[in-house]
Order: sequence, then C-alpha cells, then structure tokens
Amino acid sequence: MGEQEMFKTTIMGGFDKEDVLEQVQKLKDDSASRLAKLKKEMEAKDAKIAELIKRLELKDAQQARLEEEIHNKYQKYIERYDSIGRLVFEAQVKAEDMVAEAQRKSEEIITQAEEEAKRRVDSVQSEIDDKLVEGKKKYLAVQDEMNGIVELINQAQKRFMASYKEVHQIISTMPTSLQDIEDERDVDLLHPMEEIEIHEIEKEKAKEVHLGDTQELEVLDALDSIADLDEYDAEDEINDQLVNKIQSMLGDDLDDELED
Repeated sequence: MGEQEMFKTTIMGGFDKEDVLEQVQKLKDDSASRLAKLKKEMEAKDAKIAELIKRLELKDAQQARLEEEIHNKYQKYIERYDSIGRLVFEAQVKAEDMVAEAQRKSEEIITQAEEEAKRRVDSVQSEIDDKLVEGKKKYLAVQDEMNGIVELINQAQKRFMASYKEVHQIISTMPTSLQDIEDERDVDLLHPMEEIEIHEIEKEKAKEVHLGDTQELEVLDALDSIADLDEYDAEDEINDQLVNKIQSMLGDDLDDELED
C-alpha cells in the first residue's frame, strides 16, 4: 500500500468487518498485481539471460575458434621463429668470421703496402743519393773545366794586352812623320846651304809635314783596326771555345739524364 491506512472502528469498539475485508482484498489485488508485474519482469529477465547465455556461448565458441587459430598460427610462428633464429645465429657467426677474415686480410695488405712503400722509398733514396753524388762529381768536374777555361781566358787576355802594349810601344818609338825620317837622312847628307835655299827647303818640309801627319794618322788607324780585329778574333775564338765546351758538357749531362 502507498500509505498506511487505519481500519474503521464501530460504535461498540472494534473494527468494521466490511472495511477490513475491503482492505484485505485491496492488499490481495495489489499483491497479485505486483506479483504479475514481477513475473513479467522475471520472464523478461530470463529471456534476456537466455539471450545473453546464447551470446556467451557463441562468444565462447568464437573465442575457442580464435584461440585454436591463434594457437595454430603461433605454432607456425614458433617454428618459423626457431628457423629464423637459427638462420640469424648462423648469419651472425658467418658475419663475425667474415669481419675477422677481412680484418686479418686488411692488416696483411697494410703490412705489405708499408713494406713495399718502405722498400721503394729506400730504393728511391739510394738512387737520389747516387744521383746527388754523381751530380756533385759532375759539378766539380764542370767547375774545374770552367776554372781552366777562365784561366785560359786570363792568359789569352794577358797575351793580348802584352801584344797590344808591344804594338803601341813600337808605334810610339816610330818617327812621328815621314819628314822626320828624311830629316835624319838629310843631317848626314846635306852640306851647308845658303839661307834662301834653307828657306825654300823649310817650305817644302812644311808641306811634307802636313802630308806626313795625314799618313801617320792613317797608319795609326790601320794599326788600331788590326788590333781591334785581333782582339775581337781572339775574344770570339775564346768565347766559341767556351760555349762549345759548356755545350759539350751540358749535352753529355742531359744525355745521361735522358738515358736514366
């Protein structure tokens, strides 16, 4: 009942029978209504529970099927994993062996290369030392040759200067003109002459002196030209000898270098 109801009382003190029966009937009706409602709810819940049980059974079957599939696939994966693991292990072992072998070969190659490089360096150094010694010898030989050539040049210059001085000394001791030669001859041959004749002779001498000076200059020029020619010829000859000698020595050295 929604609210608590009190039974009606009578005048004599007690409850009204009809009212009591009516209230009891209401309670029965209410209880029956509730029971029916509860029954419907129970039936709905039972149906729902049955549906849920059915779904659960389906899910259990599906789970069992999935577990079986997973187990089968996992078993395949395990087998494959074992195979892959073995392959990976073997590959790792081979890789380590290959790395060790490559390291060993690289060390051998490096050692051989270092030995070969050292051998070549020693060979080249020895060859360079030999070339330096040979070059030094050739340089000293060329130096000696040059010193000899310079000495020859100095001697030639000394001889030329001596000859040149002798020529100039001869020129300086020669009479200054042809007239002086005639004067020396006339001193011994001429007899005392008259004054007029001496005057005429002096005039003629003056003309001859002028002519003699011109001839003397021509003679000196000719001697200087001869001296210059001799000097140039001597210098050219020495220079030619020097150039030929140097070219010969340098040519031999160049030929030797080209042959090496």
